[in-house]
Amino acid sequence: MNPFYKKPVIAFGLVAPLLVIVVLLGIGLNYKAGLEKTYADRKSGYSDYQRTQMVREGLEETVRIQEPIMHKWMSLFETATASRVNEILGEVQKRFPGEEFQQTSFRRTNATSGIGGASAQPSVQLELKFRGTYRGLQNAFLDLETHMPQLQLDMLKIQQETNRNVLTADLTYTAWQKE
Repeated sequence: MNPFYKKPVIAFGLVAPLLVIVVLLGIGLNYKAGLEKTYADRKSGYSDYQRTQMVREGLEETVRIQEPIMHKWMSLFETATASRVNEILGEVQKRFPGEEFQQTSFRRTNATSGIGGASAQPSVQLELKFRGTYRGLQNAFLDLETHMPQLQLDMLKIQQETNRNVLTADLTYTAWQKE
């Protein structure tokens, strides 16, 4: 072989093709890594989607089971809160006469403090004061909160009157209302 042609043959016959192969191999590996990353991201997204679907189906089943109860609870929002509270407390006073249970104060205000004031959900505050025995007060609170689950206790202050078995209770409830 002619020494004059030796360098160009090595450069264009061996080095250039090897360089092109290395560049193409690098581009191919980079593209493959991108495809693998895209595949992993999409597979992870699909797994998240399947998990979310399972949770959603579970929640839908729970809501479907509780739908009759929800209708009953939603109907509670449609009744006048103050009159319903007075009705329940009137029933308690009939069961516990005299000093066992007495309602001493009832005040309804628009919610400007407590959790009702910080929420966008419409609500009113009910400030109640009672005097009675432990049993009478406990039964009044139980009846009130059982029949009106939309009430949320904001403040409770109980004190014992001097030389008596009578307690005084000051309560503030937030009553959630329908929009």
